This record gives sequence, structure tokens and C-alpha cells, in this order.
Amino acid sequence: MKEEMSSVDIRYIVRELQWLVGSRVDKIYHDGDEIRIKLRTKEGRADLILQAGKRFHLTSYVREAPKQPSSFTMLLRKHLSGGFIDAIEQHGFDRIVKICVGDYTLIGELFRRGNVILVDGENRIVAALRYEEYKDRAIRPKVEYRFPPARENPLEVTKERFIELMRENEELELVRALARKLNMGGMYAEEISTRAGFDKTTPVKELSDDDLLRVYEAMMNTFNDEPKPNIVFKDGKMHDVVPIDLKIYDGLEKRYFTTFSEALDEYFGKITIEKARMEQTKRLEAKKRQLLMTLKKQEEMLKGFEEGAKANQEIGDLIYANYALIERLLEEFRKATERLGWDEFRRRIEEGKRAGNKIALMVKGTDPKEKSVTIELDGKKVRLYLNRSIGENAELYYEKAKKFRHKYEGALKAYEDTKKKLDEVERLIEEEMKKELNVKRIERRKKKWFEKFRWFVSSEGFLVLAGKDASTNEILIKKHMGENDLYCHADVYGAPHVVIKDGQKAEERTIFEACQFAVSMSKAWSRGVYSEDAYWAYPNQVTKQTPSGEYLGKGAFMVYGKRNWLHGLPLKLAVGVINYEGEDFVVCAPVEAIKAHTDRYIIIRPGSLRKSELVKKIRHILEKWGYKVREEDVMSVLPPGNGDVVEVVG
Repeated sequence: MKEEMSSVDIRYIVRELQWLVGSRVDKIYHDGDEIRIKLRTKEGRADLILQAGKRFHLTSYVREAPKQPSSFTMLLRKHLSGGFIDAIEQHGFDRIVKICVGDYTLIGELFRRGNVILVDGENRIVAALRYEEYKDRAIRPKVEYRFPPARENPLEVTKERFIELMRENEELELVRALARKLNMGGMYAEEISTRAGFDKTTPVKELSDDDLLRVYEAMMNTFNDEPKPNIVFKDGKMHDVVPIDLKIYDGLEKRYFTTFSEALDEYFGKITIEKARMEQTKRLEAKKRQLLMTLKKQEEMLKGFEEGAKANQEIGDLIYANYALIERLLEEFRKATERLGWDEFRRRIEEGKRAGNKIALMVKGTDPKEKSVTIELDGKKVRLYLNRSIGENAELYYEKAKKFRHKYEGALKAYEDTKKKLDEVERLIEEEMKKELNVKRIERRKKKWFEKFRWFVSSEGFLVLAGKDASTNEILIKKHMGENDLYCHADVYGAPHVVIKDGQKAEERTIFEACQFAVSMSKAWSRGVYSEDAYWAYPNQVTKQTPSGEYLGKGAFMVYGKRNWLHGLPLKLAVGVINYEGEDFVVCAPVEAIKAHTDRYIIIRPGSLRKSELVKKIRHILEKWGYKVREEDVMSVLPPGNGDVVEVVG
């Protein structure tokens, strides 16, 4: 089962994650070998995981953060939080990734034990997960960071160099030559051999230069193949996760994913959850094993005490059952030992046994110190004390039986207590298996098409859309504004383009709300302005065409013809939860628009409360009303800049 990513995997995931460039680093978490970077992207929240020596991808499996952040965590937060990702790169074809954030670079070494290192703009080490010394480099603070010695990059090697490398040791099998000489794992070396049409065990010396060129082409095609991320199963269990379809896995069960990150996350996420579950139950399982061992010993003790009580009771009963015989034997043995002494008594017994004397044959042992003779009666050995009466002899066995019963009762109580403890531990284990793990999966539903924009539903039921930035402004006007819509815009720098879908059927109320939305979502809010002007126009008036010699940047458009102005529009919005197309959404919109769709809402205006504090305040109110919302969901719908809650309705 695969446990870490290969160089090929890293090549594909780095290419896939380029869309994260420009994302803001929100917070960083560290647990063991894992670094999790919480990002704010144009698509919303994203969690990027970097595990030393293992993996690098987006994740929805989020481990509960340690209560006390490590010093490494604090250093990473100090230098990276609030910064923007400028680049995500792979170093050559090595298992090394680089995340560039402003003047700093976070380097993830995914080979062997691995490491995570933060370097500054001068390539000097600021901090590392582990400080280590190697033959050719050192990982220490303030030391210049050096990459491990460079290895051959199969993507940059020329055909001539490829043949030269293969010929360096022609005794090697093809698969070994590829893996050793060209920095790739054995699995991809086998895949390339298969694609080239050669058995992987073919010695290089048996291949012509033309054959090796076929292998070269197969290698280039493999490493540039169309992504088809999938998890490979063997015998119903996950076996591998790969970015492309591999011929070596033909015939095996595969599960395909839209992105390689999703495939990696599912694969490593399941492993993470299983490990977390094992960690949570490990202590209880150890306790269970200990209790089972104790229980086994107690069962053996109970059995011994029960047998001891039974055996002694039976001997006591046997003495009384053979009262006359035992009384006669006690009398004869007592007189004989007094008259002859114990040595002579034993000698006479042995003579009697040889002569076949029945009484002598019953004797199995003597003990002068205890003044006792052990006889065999009905298959049981009975020790008779000559200085005691028959009743006293029987009572000795009854007393022993009584002691065994007392021990049995005590052991039985201890046994029952152990069973209760075992039942409790098994219950706790069962609860742990059901309990929510400290690894939680963030379920991200598929977003509706309109959620890529700012949006609301007018009091008349019309969908109103606005751009979030230059890119979404461009997309909104070019792809989503139809001939039956209306266009709105504020006379403010940085104001979004606003489109009322099917707006030519709308009345003045909806147009007023859309224009109010345009001014409220502009830079005017962050300047603390209380009113601004906006206008509306028809779609055919909005174009990218400019007068000769002029140029419009991304997200900018020209508006020709009559503009229908609305003056002194108030910068005032409301936040509430509305149901639209069968789902509940947190929406920020003009008060009348929100009021038409919910009885509970929070009215806000530009103010002095920091946006982060405003978000917390709004979230707290929504939660009191029974809505469980994330801070990032509230943050994403609010206008830019600080604000104040001026009224809570509901």
C-alpha cells in the first residue's frame, strides 16, 4: 500500500494547484509531521496539507489543532499569515515542493523522513520542523538552505543523454536502469517499460538505440499524460493513488476523481482517520488485554479454590463414612508408633506391603514431625493425625474446605468486579468507535453557479448578481448578462458591476435595491460614506469597445448612451438567512430585499467595528437564532471595510 507521493505525483499536483496562486494565507496549524495551511481563495476556504516525507495536497480531513501551538507554528504564523501565495513549484523533478509567500518560501521535503523548512528572501533558514546535519548540507537557523544534490530530471534529459545514461550499466534490467538513472520510482519505470512494449526485466544490453528511443518516447508520454486521477484497489482494499491511468493496473478496480487533490485526500484521508481511530482506542485496547489476562488468572484461581473446597469436603465426609475403619486405624497406628517408634513403624509397614498386608498397602506416607499417616481410601489420599480424634481429623478437612470456600467467594467477587471493568472498557471502546474523531472531514457541497458572485434576491423575486473582483466582473458581463437583463453601476471607484437577471420585467423597487447594492459593495463603504449615486442601463449599452487609442483593463467596461441615475442612495444593508432554490444561504443585501424573504435579520452600516469583529457579532446572533454558520461564510458576503450593527430584527 502506497504511503508517500512520488516525484511524478508531485509534478501533477503542483500543476493542478496553480489556481491557489494569489490566495491569502489565513492561519497555519502544526501537528507532528503535518503542516496545514488554511487559505482564503477566490473559491472560498481551502486547506492545504504538507506532511514531511509523505504528501502535499488540498484536504477536507482536518485534524483538531493542538491546544498549545508549537514554537514552529508561531514562527510560521508570524511570517506567513496574511500573506499571499506567489508561487507553488516543484524543485526539478525531486520530491520537494516550494510555496512562495512574499519574502518567504516554505519548502517541503517529501523524501525519506522528510522535513518542512521556512527560508527568507536571502534563502537563509528561519525555522524548520527538524534541525539536522548531512554530509553535504545542514538544516540549522540562519544557515543558507541547500537542496539535496541534484539528480537527473527525466523531463529535461535529451535523447542522446538518455541513451548515454542507459548504456552506463548495460547489465541492469530496463526497469532498474530507469529507476536508478532517472529519478523515478520502480512503479513508473515498470509503466514506461510496459508502454514501450518491453518486458521490465529485459537487460539494457539487449536493446538497440532505436529500442531505447521508444522507451524515451514512452517516458515523455507518461510524464505528460492527460490527468485521470484515480485510486486503485486490490482485493477490495486501497492499493495506490495515481494522477494518470496506468497500464500496469489494467484489470484492477479503479475509482476516478475530478482532481488529483480529491483522490489524494480520499486515499491519505482514510489512512489518517484509521490511524486516528487506532490511536484513540489503543489505550483502551491495552486495558482490555490486561483485564482479559487478569480474568483468565482469576478463573484459574476460582477453579482451584472450588476443587480444593470440594476435595477437602469429600475427605471429611469419607472419614465419617468409614468411621469404624478410620477409628481402628488411628488406634493401631498410635499404639504401634508409641511402642516401636517411627523408624521401626515405617520398616514394619514396608514388610507388610511386601507380604500383601491390606492395612500396610493402604499406607502411602508417614510424617513423624506432624505425627501423621497418609492412607489411600476410595482412591483418595487421607492424612490422619494420630494425636487427634476421628472427629478432629474430619474437622480439619471441613475447616480447609471452609477456607477454600471463603477464598472462592472473595475471588468470585474480584472476578465479577473485573468483568464489570471489562464490560465498561468494551463499552468505552464501542463509544470511541462511534465518537467523532479528532480528524473531521469538512464537507464542501457543490456551489450553485451564482455563488461565484455577490448576489441576492430582490423584494420582487429577481436574482441580482455583482462581481467580487476584476475576474468575476469580467465573467459576469461577458457570460451571464443577457439581452433581457438590466445593468447597474455606482459612480464610485472600485464599485462592482451589477446585473438584474430578467431585469427588464422588474419594477422600480428592484432597480433601487440593485443600485443600492452597487454603492454599498463599493469602496464607499470602507471610506465610511453614508450615501452615493448609481445608475442603470441596458445590456446593449455595455461593451469592451473603446475610443481609438484607449484600453480597458480586466473587469472594466464602457457604457454608452443614456444612464438612468439614482442619487443619494443609502449605504445600508441587512444580513439574514434566506431559502433559495431549496437551500439556506447567508445573504447580505438591501434591507427591503432581505425583509421580503425572512423575519429575522441584522441591519448594518459603515462604522468603526473591525470587519473580523463584525463577522463574529453577526455569527453569534445567527447562532442564537439556530443557524450554524461559518465565519468565512459571513465574511464572504459582507461589504469591504468596517461596519456597525445598527438594528437586530427578530
